[in-house]
Amino acid sequence: MPTYKILQLIGGGEIGGAEQHVLTLLQGMDRSTFSLTSGCLIDGPFAQYTEEKNIPTLRFPMKHALDFSPLPRLIAQIRQGGFSLIHTHGSRANLLGRLAGRRLNIPVVSTVHSSLKQDYLSPRAAFLALALDRLTLPFTSGVITVSEALAEEVARRGAQRIRTIYNGIPPLPQLASDEQRAELRENFRRIWEIPQDALVLGSIARLHPTKGLHTLLDAAQILRPQFPHIHTLIIGDGPLRGALIEKAEALELPHTFTGYLPEAYRALPAMDIFILPSVNEGMGLVLLEAMQAHLPLIATAVGGIPEVIRHSQDGLLVPPGQPEELAKSCCSLLQNPDLTQSCIDSGTKRWQDFSVQEMLRQTQDYYMEVLDVKQPVDLRQ
Repeated sequence: MPTYKILQLIGGGEIGGAEQHVLTLLQGMDRSTFSLTSGCLIDGPFAQYTEEKNIPTLRFPMKHALDFSPLPRLIAQIRQGGFSLIHTHGSRANLLGRLAGRRLNIPVVSTVHSSLKQDYLSPRAAFLALALDRLTLPFTSGVITVSEALAEEVARRGAQRIRTIYNGIPPLPQLASDEQRAELRENFRRIWEIPQDALVLGSIARLHPTKGLHTLLDAAQILRPQFPHIHTLIIGDGPLRGALIEKAEALELPHTFTGYLPEAYRALPAMDIFILPSVNEGMGLVLLEAMQAHLPLIATAVGGIPEVIRHSQDGLLVPPGQPEELAKSCCSLLQNPDLTQSCIDSGTKRWQDFSVQEMLRQTQDYYMEVLDVKQPVDLRQ
């Protein structure tokens, strides 16, 4: 029987990077020691997905970001379920999960996936989220960050016992061979009516200001006179979808906005260059997927991205919000096949440094530290 029961608490209003991370924990932890349950604070796609995967799932729907009404039931379920630790992901989960842990006197670990000050559309909402985070941080037993850049940020907010554990990514069998990638490229371009000879600049991201996707559209416009077959492909959904489509149409750019796409990584071969133009980024897990797709990468030198991409080795790094620099880097790859191939070759090795097994091992070790469990000494060392 598992010794420790862990509640993974998350908003779950979408299936983005944080949700994928939680899913990896739910499915990959050592079941002889840990029993994991998913807890969702939004009645959304993630709860439905985990239930379809037969993962134990609890729902505590919040009406809005400051709705405390689910807290009594959350506390009751944690007590009744005999949970040993609460692992929170995101602002809603941090708020209710930390309060529940405080009330029940059980440890709470919070994973920081992104820069909190960049996650909100309004400065007022960002200010409130930061204030609540500072107030409840003392109720945590530890904080995990997905990059050293985020570790420095949360340390400035007063966090203690911080551990950086990089997100891990498994091998993606659908992208393993040249034949598979060529077939996916042809299929997705046909589905979306993208000409086979188009030069596709693509991204997979939440359509949110922090992702800087307007810069990608501006860069494509700069490149168009030199590369008339250019096409932008943006996979994902979010509050800026309408504005981004409107901008692409105003610029008369050939474009495809797919909306949310399950297993979006399968569409990566439809792109010629993968671009992540974020204003801020916790780590950029999608970059590791693009490496597996054998794509050349361009990303902004913000947040944890430089910890993943080594400039001019695994890809090219550019400053955020500067479409001219982004366009210049695109030209460098398009006009220098040797540089492009070198980045692809390096990237196909680089992603393997971020393994799921290592992420799980470090997370499990951290749980044991927080639970103050004495681990056996490895006599082989």
